[in-house]
Amino acid sequence: MSTDSPLSSSAILQQMADALPTHPQGDTTSDLSSSHEALALFTHGCMASLGFRLIGFDEDKLDEARCHELAPRLPPNWNASFNTYAFVYAHQQSALRFVIRIDRMGGKAEIRGLGINDERITRVEATIKDFISNAALPVRITIDGDGEEDRSSLPQSLQRVFISESRIEDLANLIKINIIQKLLPSLQKEGYEESPDDRAARQDADEAARRPPRQPVLPDPLPQPAQPYPFNDPLNPPPRNPLPAGDFPPPGFEDPYDINRPARSPFHPGRSPFGNIGADDLNPPGLGPHDPLRPGIGIGGGLPRPGRGRGMHPTFDDPLFGGPGGDNGDFDPQVPPGARYDPLGPGGLPRLGGRRPGGGGNGPFGRGGFGGFGGGDII
Repeated sequence: MSTDSPLSSSAILQQMADALPTHPQGDTTSDLSSSHEALALFTHGCMASLGFRLIGFDEDKLDEARCHELAPRLPPNWNASFNTYAFVYAHQQSALRFVIRIDRMGGKAEIRGLGINDERITRVEATIKDFISNAALPVRITIDGDGEEDRSSLPQSLQRVFISESRIEDLANLIKINIIQKLLPSLQKEGYEESPDDRAARQDADEAARRPPRQPVLPDPLPQPAQPYPFNDPLNPPPRNPLPAGDFPPPGFEDPYDINRPARSPFHPGRSPFGNIGADDLNPPGLGPHDPLRPGIGIGGGLPRPGRGRGMHPTFDDPLFGGPGGDNGDFDPQVPPGARYDPLGPGGLPRLGGRRPGGGGNGPFGRGGFGGFGGGDII
């Protein structure tokens, strides 16, 4: 920091030396006894260097006349409160009054600033041992042979209270950025320059001043209703079964092409009560695996196998008629389960291979009964 700056180490140390109260004659006590007093006196030195005028120590009970009379000295009772120090200032560039408070909190100190009627508190924390050396305390003003004060060496004595000159500048920057520039943005003082952090903080302060006060969040006076698990939200129904890409049938309609049914395995194809009529007609003539018109071995023909014909002209051994490839006991579209049997064939006989309520078999006349009444049942 430049030596011409009002917050240079030499300027602050001189303000501290000038601010120590006059030492009473015959008094053997020290003038600066603790590290917290040193930090409070340092903070006052920073404020005084920038033109802040002390007007008291309590915002509710100012003592401007006495402070003006003793300036630049502090009143003897400036450190009457233990571990808590307060200063009230005024500045010619602002109509506000400013309160600075330094509080001890364990091994740290908190410096807080407030502009009265502004209600925005600024604060900064500092670890005492990082800046102040207790080995140089206490400090006592030198008294010459005539009983008069000699303050010529007092700035050097105060400098030894701090760990180093760089630590003095670091502490001054902390107070400048976090306290002074937020309390009084755009402060005009010869040799005083704002850093980028100062400008950013001033913009934040201006934005905060324009922001409307935040409305408090009121708690809901009514308890939340109990929700069963799982919660049935009519506006958020569970996902439906996924459909094949490109197929979106309306819900609740029939599915004649089995779009929404699970895919069938090629090794276990689903069977219909109507058999597989017409399946072999999809093959080119003479190239089907079991072409009934060209029996033989090899491509284009095969040995006839009962129940395996799947052309448009089914035989009696087709599964449709309960042949060897049929499913005994499956659904019969012409004779629903539990229905009374009525003869369907010519001459009062049932159709060939038809199902009968009595349990007809695979032959054209049932299995062991007359007229298709399986199991030997006779009505």
